[in-house]
Amino acid sequence: MKIAVCVKYVPVISRIGFDYENKTIIREGVPSEINPFDVLALVKALEMKEQSDCEVVVVSMGPPQAKDGLVQCLALGADKAILLSDRVFAGSDTLATSRALSLVMRRECPDLIICGRNSADAETGQVGPELAEILGFPHVSQVRLLNFNSNNDLIRVERVTDEGYQDIECPLPAIACVTEGIAPERFAKREDIEAVEETSIEEVNCESLKAEASMFGMDGSPTWVEDIRLVEPNRSPDVISDMTPEQFGVFIKDKLFDFIKNTPSVSEADQNSVVERYTDSSDSIWVVAESSSGEIRHISLEILGKAREIASITKSQVKALLIGETTDSMVSLLGHYGADEILHINNPPSEPIYSRKVIQTISETISASQPYAVLFGATADGRDLASRIAARLDLGLTGDAIDLEVSDEGHLIQLKPALGGNVIAPIRSKTLPNMVTLRGGLLNPITPDIEYKVNLTDIELSNFAGPDITLIKTHASENIHALSLDQSPIIIGIGMGVGDTNSVDRIRTLASMINAPLVTTRNVVHEGWLPHQVQVGISGRAIAPLIYIAVGIRGAFNHTVGIQKSGIIIAINSNHRAPIFKAADYGIIGQWEDYLEPLIEQLKPISEYIAQNA
Repeated sequence: MKIAVCVKYVPVISRIGFDYENKTIIREGVPSEINPFDVLALVKALEMKEQSDCEVVVVSMGPPQAKDGLVQCLALGADKAILLSDRVFAGSDTLATSRALSLVMRRECPDLIICGRNSADAETGQVGPELAEILGFPHVSQVRLLNFNSNNDLIRVERVTDEGYQDIECPLPAIACVTEGIAPERFAKREDIEAVEETSIEEVNCESLKAEASMFGMDGSPTWVEDIRLVEPNRSPDVISDMTPEQFGVFIKDKLFDFIKNTPSVSEADQNSVVERYTDSSDSIWVVAESSSGEIRHISLEILGKAREIASITKSQVKALLIGETTDSMVSLLGHYGADEILHINNPPSEPIYSRKVIQTISETISASQPYAVLFGATADGRDLASRIAARLDLGLTGDAIDLEVSDEGHLIQLKPALGGNVIAPIRSKTLPNMVTLRGGLLNPITPDIEYKVNLTDIELSNFAGPDITLIKTHASENIHALSLDQSPIIIGIGMGVGDTNSVDRIRTLASMINAPLVTTRNVVHEGWLPHQVQVGISGRAIAPLIYIAVGIRGAFNHTVGIQKSGIIIAINSNHRAPIFKAADYGIIGQWEDYLEPLIEQLKPISEYIAQNA
């Protein structure tokens, strides 16, 4: 058995500086590290090596200094290290990177490839599934539990979803993209690093791969970054230490009422009251809609709203692609919220919507129709579908975009946050259709056109006989409220500073008084106090509530990048040096046990006002 682990040597994001006056990124003196998710992937591979006597090979693509990261991998216990390094590879996007990695993997013939769920610098999570599509392997993403079966011919995994998790079997060879919980963090000791420093690391360049240079780098990348836009801090923290809990609650209530009354509602500011429909099916905009428990997910309605905005410029149709069982009410809803036509793939509920059969079907439909853009939600399923389809069709893909623009020349500009959200990268694609996954909670649906009767077109599943994943069982986690986060006007975040699980329960009770779901930080998830689905930050999700209350959260960079789009941020922390105060609009230095309940009492009329004026 051989396991290959893909690792990336990335800058430590929290150490990167930004010159907002000159609009430049300050990289000098910034150290690098192995991407944290790739460390977890390697540690899991080493655990499996102990159980099944596997050879573990680490593969990285990057500049010569990436050798330092591979040395650390060898020190942890990897048997072999390979570095793809060539100026030809510079500027490769995810698809060009996947092509290069695939050539090495074909030579190495691993039984299992393990990748981290995404890289800290780009946060795409696309290389794993794109590599799998190029190699013709099945893959599973968001993996938190992974084991071989007794015959070592398939893996059994738990895949984290937005609603809970899935039990999946996947035949080998395969790719698994792992997330938190898969293995404990482990770091190489200095003496182990010194012991392997002379170990040979194989270097591979474009010539040795016997590949055309045009497949890689800027020339081989179907997406390119037009520019960068630095996101300047826009908050002026007001940190308070001399108010009683009651005084602070009243103070915040007054500030919030002023803020809310001067903030136009979604219906006034962002929703379009009139939907102009177009009959031109060429250059149409497609939205891959998702459902949960028989209802269309809100993120799909948000993306339909953006699709209608684009359609007003392209003068073309908007089509919703719906996978799985459907109902008349689901079809009608998509039409009311902007779809001119529904394309329906009746995938059985016992099979995952990201199966290779579905991916082949969608790819063939796209090739036949040639839409202008295909838009997905940046969800567990959306990312998998988009990545494999893009690789299958040799298309550019922008992952986790926060907005879309259309240039004067008619090009779709895809706005993607990078480097922890401090940079917005406007990305263009050289290929059509444009492929994008969009974050939830940042866009707005249109005002529904309840008179519109949408057309429904059924699409037959393609025949597919290759190796594929098998969905064994789906588990829905109760009371995590993950699906409501994109629509929640008030959200409460809890950190390790709240103390223990009893405190979490108390805060949950208080939060219910203002209909506020809970979110959290990576460390709280690691402790098992709350599930991964409600983790916010670089390795979690982004949220954009009207009001965010951070309780006992230290405010590390990894978390605060996920709350930057919040309207008003309020922090409660007993440590006056806590970084969360720099990311907040209002903060109180004190014990949460004293300040949270009086604050909640004052927020009740705020919550009622928001509900009445939504």
